[in-house]
Amino acid sequence: MNAKRGFTIVEVLVAIVVLTVGLLGLVTTAALTTRMIARGQRSSMAATFAAQRMERLRVSGCTNQVAGADTLYRGSTWVAVNTWTFANVATSTWRIVLVSTYKTQLNKTKIETMETSISCLV
Repeated sequence: MNAKRGFTIVEVLVAIVVLTVGLLGLVTTAALTTRMIARGQRSSMAATFAAQRMERLRVSGCTNQVAGADTLYRGSTWVAVNTWTFANVATSTWRIVLVSTYKTQLNKTKIETMETSISCLV
């Protein structure tokens, strides 16, 4: 018998199956990573919006304790809504509660709460 070099059809088919399974795993991981990045961007945008509002409330909180709300838009679609309230905790001390509502995937919403106290002693 002559010794022939090369691959048999079975070896080629096994190699194709192994390669296909590996590629499907990579595609699934890429899709999951894309969703996680989008989720992180949405929550990061809402957290930054809430932190900016909280800083403005801390600066003006001693002179103006009015509850309110503001909305962050991206184009004509809302991305996040902040609502805040003030509560008098003690003499010249106010507690600020800020509730941030933002969209998640499939237009569901998530709610995060941030709170701080400010002292208005002169």
